[in-house]
Amino acid sequence: MFKDKLIKFKNFLLDMVYPNDIKCMFCDNDVANGCICDECLKENIFNEGNRCIKCDAKIKEGNIVCDHCKNHKRYFEQCFCPFDYTGKVRASILKFKSDGAKYLAEHFVKFIYEKLMIENVVFDVIVPVPSHTKTIKKRGYNPAKVLADELAKLSNKPVCDVLCKNQPTQNQKFLNFEERQNNLKDSISLTDSKSIKGKNVLIIDDVVTTCATVNTCAKLMDKAGFVYVCAIARTNF
Repeated sequence: MFKDKLIKFKNFLLDMVYPNDIKCMFCDNDVANGCICDECLKENIFNEGNRCIKCDAKIKEGNIVCDHCKNHKRYFEQCFCPFDYTGKVRASILKFKSDGAKYLAEHFVKFIYEKLMIENVVFDVIVPVPSHTKTIKKRGYNPAKVLADELAKLSNKPVCDVLCKNQPTQNQKFLNFEERQNNLKDSISLTDSKSIKGKNVLIIDDVVTTCATVNTCAKLMDKAGFVYVCAIARTNF
């Protein structure tokens, strides 16, 4: 309880110190317009170039689908990630996830939403990837839910918090591709299928690496219409 109050107070102070469109979201330098400074814009922060049409991973020129998507069934239509999970982007996301910097979510979501609009993605509900109750208690919040709430403000679409993390799992970042797929087996369940039945669903997470987590979530959405995935950043695994 005391920890939660400290986190809330810290977030309040951060919002006061770093109001919108004054500090760069990646390095805290002053910005004249927007939320990314000129120096950060010079770096390769965006997920651009030739990318897999399914999972949004960077692939060689001339290819259309990555090897992972060729060899593993995807239960979602497409994935959309505006940033590349390296350098300053990675540092900012870790700050958002582990250091209570929830104020960054508003900035991240602006770029997610812009990409969704450019790609003409039509969705009816937003579903955050779940965190286990122990993880939420330790961190103070579920990053995906924070992102979902911000995206709901921009899109005027409801958040359907219908996925539940039944058991804690080993941290995915310590596992290889195959281990990541098996690590999530039976760990996530759908609590309310009626809320997403026949609707186009947008699953949101903070980072997509092998698609193991979002694919597990998408598989549960068999009653939905189209299922899309989005995240702040895409890492090349």
